Amino acid sequence: MNDKDMDIVARNAILLLVAFQFDPKVAAPIMLHLWYSSFVPAGLLSFLKKQILPLVQDVCTKIESKPSTVLLSKTWAFDNRTLRLTLRKPSWVSLLSYFDVPEGLSTERAENVRMATTLAPQRKDYVERRLYRHPPGQRVATLKFRHDGILLPFGMPRDKFNTPNPTFFQDKDSWPMRDGADPLAGWFWKDIVKSGTPARNDIYGHLSAHLYDTLLRFCQTCRRIEVKVGVFQVDILELPGLIGTPSEKPQQGFDRIEVSNVVDVHWGGTNRVLDSFSPLLRSPTQNPHATLVALYLNAVQETSTMADKVTSMAEEMELVQKYLPINLQALQLNRNTNPDILMFITAREMFRDFDGIFKRYMVEHDFETITKAAGLTLKDKHTIIPKWPMHLGRKATQEEFDQLLRSAHDGSERYVEWKRVV
Repeated sequence: MNDKDMDIVARNAILLLVAFQFDPKVAAPIMLHLWYSSFVPAGLLSFLKKQILPLVQDVCTKIESKPSTVLLSKTWAFDNRTLRLTLRKPSWVSLLSYFDVPEGLSTERAENVRMATTLAPQRKDYVERRLYRHPPGQRVATLKFRHDGILLPFGMPRDKFNTPNPTFFQDKDSWPMRDGADPLAGWFWKDIVKSGTPARNDIYGHLSAHLYDTLLRFCQTCRRIEVKVGVFQVDILELPGLIGTPSEKPQQGFDRIEVSNVVDVHWGGTNRVLDSFSPLLRSPTQNPHATLVALYLNAVQETSTMADKVTSMAEEMELVQKYLPINLQALQLNRNTNPDILMFITAREMFRDFDGIFKRYMVEHDFETITKAAGLTLKDKHTIIPKWPMHLGRKATQEEFDQLLRSAHDGSERYVEWKRVV
């Protein structure tokens, strides 16, 4: 695991220490609220200070005389589970602060600081546009989360969640995320709705139940198998040099490498990422199923032209009307004041055929040459995740349409899988 952002690295390290050290039924709720709740019970934070903080303090004491520019590693072992954290000295010292609420930050102040972002008056139009896509019951649940930021079922008491979560609040004067940041955006709605409360519109209650079950299974699995996790805070293109290739360290070859969306052109770019990470992937003789997975979040939007939007307009409008019964004639008469026009435009884009657009992107960025140069080949049939997991097919159900329309996604998210040639 790797990220340049210390907030993310610190949270990952603390979550893993909790998962590896404590009984799964103790660890799961702690992980859930550290990960997603803006406020946590005071007892939870005290527990972490007593059980986890000393592990970090011990490292900081031992590296006091070390230079600030050198990467320093510490490995913690818990039976069959090990966590190796590699940071520079300033980051090790910084990690201590993620266990303490910033001085001068009261609960009331933290609430106001957060809501100045999540309920900013200048963003009212954006919030209401998003809410308009939801049924009334879900609008209430969404607004409640924007107000308190605590991931619990709707009617559950929140009085014990009275301490700002220091893994979020590192500054007494600012909230670190955008106003639209939503935990629902990170999970598939089909999985979310399988869990949770009988209250159909309690979407955050469903999510909290799904996350608890997922985290509990993760912790239980970690106790059944041997688990070794390494966490780094470096530029992603530096990471392969720190890990070592299979030819240098045979035990370091990977069966799966996920590089997230760093392949997008404004991050690492496909060429540099494949060139850096392909040597880490196991060869077909070692594992014929070894796969490198990448996510292209922006490729379709960056490549799409006005011609793409106009050419498919008639077909998209016909498809939308099957799922969104709107009187188009009436809509045209008062399009400047009718909010349905915004929902209709959003829904139209969800049915766009993105395949041709992404193929142009692949040609423009010379996928064939850079894939071959990296010793890889594109997997035509994906085995890890569908190419377009969010995209609506021509035979989408009404529920699939409704859920995508309400989500933070538009269906243009494209995954690509590669495997080694030799």
